Amino acid sequence: MITIRPARIDEIEKLQRLNQEAFVDNVKYDPDLIMDWAMSDKGKEYFTKIFRSPDSQCFVAEDSGVLVGYIVLSERFIDYRKSRCVEINDLGVTPGYQSKGIGSLLIHKAVEWAKEKGYQKMYVSCYFTNTRAISFYRKNGLTEIDLDLEMNL
Repeated sequence: MITIRPARIDEIEKLQRLNQEAFVDNVKYDPDLIMDWAMSDKGKEYFTKIFRSPDSQCFVAEDSGVLVGYIVLSERFIDYRKSRCVEINDLGVTPGYQSKGIGSLLIHKAVEWAKEKGYQKMYVSCYFTNTRAISFYRKNGLTEIDLDLEMNL
């Protein structure tokens, strides 16, 4: 049975490994990725900061004591908008558990938390060619509001 709960600071290494597993195919969307980032000191620092910030939260999906998914949220400041916004910084599910509703459970928990904290909008950035992720986010109530562009120099 899958349970969703807040992550604990003693699970940082597990979160790093889960990130590494969940995003192993993202290089096909962005060849500029540092593929071992999650397991690096910078990856550890990223997850550590979550637990130090009152405006960040990480929830995990657990199956019989094994972490199989996670979502990281933090406040996103958009000076030119009226609403308080929370951003999904990361959402990952280990490959063997994908397409089983775990990501939707994590988003549902994130929405509950964000509403309790007084946020009015939820934001996520997604690779333009990752149609599977875009479809997932749309199914879970998010819609397009902008498009980021990049140029190689």
